[in-house]
Amino acid sequence: MRVLIRLAVALALATPALAQQQEGIFPFDYRLVELENGFKAYLIKTGAPNQIAYVSMVRTGSRDEWEPGRSGFAHFFEHMMFRGTDKYPNYDAITTEFGAARNAFTGNDLTVYYLVASNEYLEQIMDLESDRFMNLNYSEPDFRTEAGAVLGEYQQSATTPFGFLFEKLRETAYDRHTYRHTTIGFEADVRAMPEGYDYSLSFHQRYYRPENVVLVLAGDFDFDVAEGLVEQYYSGWEPGYVPPQIPGEPQQRAPRRRVVEYQGRTLPVLTVNYKGPAWSASDRLAVATEVLGQVAFGSNSDIYKKLVIEERRVQFLNGDFDLPRDPGLLSVAAMVINPDDVGVVEAEIQSTVERFSEELVDEKLFNDTKSNMKYGFLMGLETAQNVAFSMIQYVINTGGIEAVNEYYSALDSVTREDVREAARRYLVENGKTVVTMVQAEGE
Repeated sequence: MRVLIRLAVALALATPALAQQQEGIFPFDYRLVELENGFKAYLIKTGAPNQIAYVSMVRTGSRDEWEPGRSGFAHFFEHMMFRGTDKYPNYDAITTEFGAARNAFTGNDLTVYYLVASNEYLEQIMDLESDRFMNLNYSEPDFRTEAGAVLGEYQQSATTPFGFLFEKLRETAYDRHTYRHTTIGFEADVRAMPEGYDYSLSFHQRYYRPENVVLVLAGDFDFDVAEGLVEQYYSGWEPGYVPPQIPGEPQQRAPRRRVVEYQGRTLPVLTVNYKGPAWSASDRLAVATEVLGQVAFGSNSDIYKKLVIEERRVQFLNGDFDLPRDPGLLSVAAMVINPDDVGVVEAEIQSTVERFSEELVDEKLFNDTKSNMKYGFLMGLETAQNVAFSMIQYVINTGGIEAVNEYYSALDSVTREDVREAARRYLVENGKTVVTMVQAEGE
């Protein structure tokens, strides 16, 4: 694939296309179609012969579940959206006829639905997808059946070591913000879900609206034909998005520590977490924070080489400093081979935090890391689906894909001093939450 550090942007506001040239990292031509109801569609020509990836990104996830007792409904709709409509009651059968690969996933800040198929089915797919977003229809018995399936999924997740740990970590680290519950929701809420049929209709009416959904179509198609189909099939969608009333998280003023016992076999898992910033393409310190996670705790870091490769004290060490839509957690996790070494591993993590707060990161590691982030992005644009998926964080955080250029421009400008400042600002004792999972006695 030819990599062009250039972006040709063709903007279409449901009127004749307006061409505009910008410098940037994204190598593909695209067109934005923006309808009067607020719906946006990004049409990206990727050169994948005869193939399209059709990705509908809903800017609603478990973060938006702010009403007490109602967690889990974003994930629930991931299930219900496959139930069909009056026009197309059997979604699975139709997409099978297309030979389409299709699925969906939910996270803190998003729900994403996608199909990958031959481009000959573009109009049928657009008809099908627009219809289920506008006209989803399910009975109360269907709702109760699917709610029972979600409970089964919760029980399966909660009995796995990392599902259990992740739930306890969220409960410990957050007091008010909706990141306190996992994507699948609190257990009590999931158990009560079968009684929430009327609420489910309200949830769909508020969040599945054109202003809150962005389509990314990537692959091989004609710009003008695709634009016309977007206007034809999505213009009738009535606006009405109601923003969630998400409570702010109070500032953490003291470190938190908790040990949780897993009722099954597991090695100890130590997680050290800090309150970090929200995702931003323009805030250089936010971008530097993501760089910090890789240089301090990534696979090329000194602590990884020491604990994983040389001393073999841990089975894995992972630094997750990817930033969510609202201020989230910067997390370091390690599975410790010998339970007696948990304290040693935590001390090594603390030593690493202190070093990066005091010293500048090694220049070669810093430059290599930034280069890997940039060219890893470019080399990942191998298929139509990869291209569309690479735009998810920009759409969910900003409502469009234009911030991709801004983000990588900010990355280019990040300095070693910025990385040190990010460590000083965010990896602080009063913002730390340590949760350790151990095997329950007798297991």
